[in-house]
Amino acid sequence: MTTGPNAGHDERSPTGVTGGLATVDGIEHYRIDGAGEMAPFLMTVVSDSDLWMFVSSTGALTMGRIDADHALLPYETDDRLHRAAGTTGPVTLVSRTVDGERELWQPFAGRPTPGCRRSIAKSVLGNRLVFEERRPSWALTFRATWAPSDRFGWVRTVELCHDGSSTDSDARGEYEILDGLLDVMPAGVDALTEQIRSNLVDAYKRSETGPWGSLAVYSLESQISDRAEPLEELTANVVWSFGLRSAEVLLDADAVDDMVAGRPARPTTLVTGRPGAYLVRSTVSVSSTEPATWTIVGDVGLDHPAVIAAARTARSDDTPGHVAEDVERGSERLHALLADADAFQHTGDSIADAHHLSNVLFNCMRGGVFPFGQAVPVHDLAGFVADRNRDVAQRHGGWFDQLGEWIDEIDLRAGALATGDPDLVRLVLEYLPLSFSRRHGDPSRPWNRFSINVRDDHGDPVLAYEGNWRDIFQNWEALLQSAPAYFVNVVAKFVDATTIEGYNPYRISRDGIDWEVPDPDDPWSHIGYWGDHQIIYLLRLLEMWERYEPGARDEWLDRDVFAYADIPYFLADHDAMVRNPRDTITYDVEHAAAIAEREERIGADGRLLVDPDGSLLRVGLLEKLVVPALAKLTNYVPDGGIWLNTQRPEWNDANNALAGPGLSMVTLYHLRRYLSFLD
Repeated sequence: MTTGPNAGHDERSPTGVTGGLATVDGIEHYRIDGAGEMAPFLMTVVSDSDLWMFVSSTGALTMGRIDADHALLPYETDDRLHRAAGTTGPVTLVSRTVDGERELWQPFAGRPTPGCRRSIAKSVLGNRLVFEERRPSWALTFRATWAPSDRFGWVRTVELCHDGSSTDSDARGEYEILDGLLDVMPAGVDALTEQIRSNLVDAYKRSETGPWGSLAVYSLESQISDRAEPLEELTANVVWSFGLRSAEVLLDADAVDDMVAGRPARPTTLVTGRPGAYLVRSTVSVSSTEPATWTIVGDVGLDHPAVIAAARTARSDDTPGHVAEDVERGSERLHALLADADAFQHTGDSIADAHHLSNVLFNCMRGGVFPFGQAVPVHDLAGFVADRNRDVAQRHGGWFDQLGEWIDEIDLRAGALATGDPDLVRLVLEYLPLSFSRRHGDPSRPWNRFSINVRDDHGDPVLAYEGNWRDIFQNWEALLQSAPAYFVNVVAKFVDATTIEGYNPYRISRDGIDWEVPDPDDPWSHIGYWGDHQIIYLLRLLEMWERYEPGARDEWLDRDVFAYADIPYFLADHDAMVRNPRDTITYDVEHAAAIAEREERIGADGRLLVDPDGSLLRVGLLEKLVVPALAKLTNYVPDGGIWLNTQRPEWNDANNALAGPGLSMVTLYHLRRYLSFLD
């Protein structure tokens, strides 16, 4: 089953922990042996779809689809995940009887069983995680593998096998096992409610089985509300299993205590008012040639027809093959997405190759990939234009109809220029047919909310992206080396999001720009008028564009097809800044209301700056490149640096303790290079 780690790439620590590449089930992984001797650490398992997982090296985890509000197991910060091993999430108990004495083993419990050794292996592709614990005194190895299936949900495959390390390893052993998930969440509970009102949530929980084979359904008796009105929750989470034909499905966490005490199982078809579990208890036979294997599958947010379909699947004899095939298809799709971003390299250092793949994976998960190369889906482009500016969409409805279903990006750009409409040209430039982008941080950072939207209400693929200013342009800088045709599009997206004062908003997305609205009661809410890294990222994009298409930028310098972001912040005057440099930006409520009214009337373009007559202000690329430089020059402090005036730190200067109202040397150095480039 497992070979390696590669001797040539062994990373040995003083504690005896080793790491290196290994082949597990024919798939290349990075494997850590002796993981139980390490301090707990957080990992993430990715998918080609909307499935997400954050997992502790202790074995505890949270997982679901789309976002934290669609979780199968409670969404927690990593410190809580580390402490949850054996109490929330996966749990396994194995017992055997020797000479009349019953012995019990709990792999990946909070404390390792003496004499046992743990390993963790994560596939180089990032979508498969293997937990393994070996008990030499029993000559037995426990292995649990997590993998995503877009069709079925999260798949956990467990294997018990003799490892051939003792004299009786060829003998057949009989073991009683209890395996499954604790604290399974019902559908319809958002993460915040679960975290701050978990006891109230318990009161609404309903866990049940029925004539559905191994399927269990987890739902709410009603939506959680204190209002006197009917609020029925019409979706449910499900868990089912296969591989243990005689297994009893247990919904109560007390089944763990029964197993520990050696008491018989107490099945029930309904558990209400307390956390639900999904546990299977059975007796298995294991030999050196015949391991015991079973699988547990969980999914979230199913409506009534989907629950019925899941029950039918759980009873089908063909299910094991279908699940394995769908897991493999997901790996193939993920491989194809990353191949388009040049993720796979082959050098003399296989560890470096794996590192490169991981870097590209997470870069693409932030900024996205171009799944169609230079081909543009016209239907999606037309929808984008309509969302951004309804007037432009109405003026050019016939033009879109003439383009066909697909058009090359270069031809599209030329066609837009031929219309002579600067707003159509601007929107075509800003259109980026990206997918696989998701805000995917970790569960400990309050600003790292993520949302993985891959399908619309009709099940069709969604082309979208979203990220904060620094991250997304940094990601695109790397991506453009694999898709250089989109340099002008990314530069246009960059400059159209800057303000006439030379700053930029907090977030960039397909829909345009977004800014932070201060909330005095939320310490994580703050004005974010960003300028850090702005010159640096723009310069790098321009330099790379020049290398790929020498002189191409010159065609856009005096074309008035670019715009300014209109953000409801205003800067204090110079004297006020000197008096209090820590409070120089004010949120303008009336201005925000005017922008909102404009956006309601014309679309997302309402967040762009307008002339006094209400028409969009349009400028050339040269002006857009000069304004950020002027903003930095006017904040130059001789012998100091650039004062950012953003009420946010220059992150790259953190080592110099230059935060908040401090001076940025990083921006100063790049500003000189930027001016030389413009000259």
